[in-house]
Amino acid sequence: MKLGFIGCGVISIEHVEGLAELKNKGLETFELSAICDIQVERAENFSIEVEKRLGKRPAVYSDYRVMLEKEQLDAVSVLINHDLHHSVAEDCFAAGVNVQMQKPLAISPSFGQKMISDAKKYNAVLTVSEPSVLGAANVAMVNAVKDGMIGSVSLIMDYATVSLNRGFFAGTPWRHMKGKAGAGWINDHGVHRTHFFTEINGAIDEVFAYTEIFEKELSNGEVTIKPTGEDTAVTVFKFKNGGLGHWMCATSAQGERTGGVWIYGNKGCLRPGQHVALEDGKRILIPELIERYASDIVEHPLAHSYVELWDAIVKNKTPISSAQRGLEALGVVFAALESATIGQPVKVKDILNGKKHKYEDTVFDEMES
Repeated sequence: MKLGFIGCGVISIEHVEGLAELKNKGLETFELSAICDIQVERAENFSIEVEKRLGKRPAVYSDYRVMLEKEQLDAVSVLINHDLHHSVAEDCFAAGVNVQMQKPLAISPSFGQKMISDAKKYNAVLTVSEPSVLGAANVAMVNAVKDGMIGSVSLIMDYATVSLNRGFFAGTPWRHMKGKAGAGWINDHGVHRTHFFTEINGAIDEVFAYTEIFEKELSNGEVTIKPTGEDTAVTVFKFKNGGLGHWMCATSAQGERTGGVWIYGNKGCLRPGQHVALEDGKRILIPELIERYASDIVEHPLAHSYVELWDAIVKNKTPISSAQRGLEALGVVFAALESATIGQPVKVKDILNGKKHKYEDTVFDEMES
């Protein structure tokens, strides 16, 4: 099938690496035949890189609508600012093109709901490229927990603090503006975590959080902004099955960073990317988990995302990283943001059904302004 990219920024090369893994394994599913970016020079340079890795140079466009009109595409991977996800997706659906959306699904839950409705309206496939739950290692870890390896999960702890030296995350100022990104790092990075939390241990029921913007001005030496998206978030949450969680993410750390995830059950602990430590002292490394629980899954998470997209289109198979699951992950993020705004615990269902939306309204206001 023919694939197009809308957006040729930083993450796009990782998607090409995923396609290259499929090709190298004889599992090629898509031909990257067209790419689009508003910066034509960036798209041209990217097309050269695509040819090096995949053997064929894609057609280059600066307007995705023209690309949709001229190319007979089966699907596109959308790799652009969060505030454009819903409108670009609808244009693709209307053109008869299926969509793989880079996380987060949308800039906010309301727009995520709209995208899912639009996909149904046009009878199109909508998946999310969420690397935190895809690829052999992540699938193996989830399957191991669901198989009871560490017992009943009681606690998840996640810490992620980095220093940007008062510059921009991924070199992009828009990621710090809620009208473009939906929130600060709690959304850009945090939605990875919430998707993984819910895949590991089921739905999250309730969230309480504090958020803050500690660094009031950021600059790369040429562009200076006053961020409207949070640079620090400290959150606690409760799963529907009774488990608890503590989640912290910040881009405002100075001097030293920290990071790590601990998933505790009544039989042991899972350290994602490292090992399972059981109560009897035994340690099981990730390669062993893969052999036992995900030997048939490709290693690269984004390669897996294209397997999922193919299977959803051709076999009508529900993907692990579905749009609905992406919406639920986004709902957890916005429950935290809503909680910090109103100073009370928030039910995730009240975010997803639109009952509570005070924080989301501030995103809309900034988008409109």
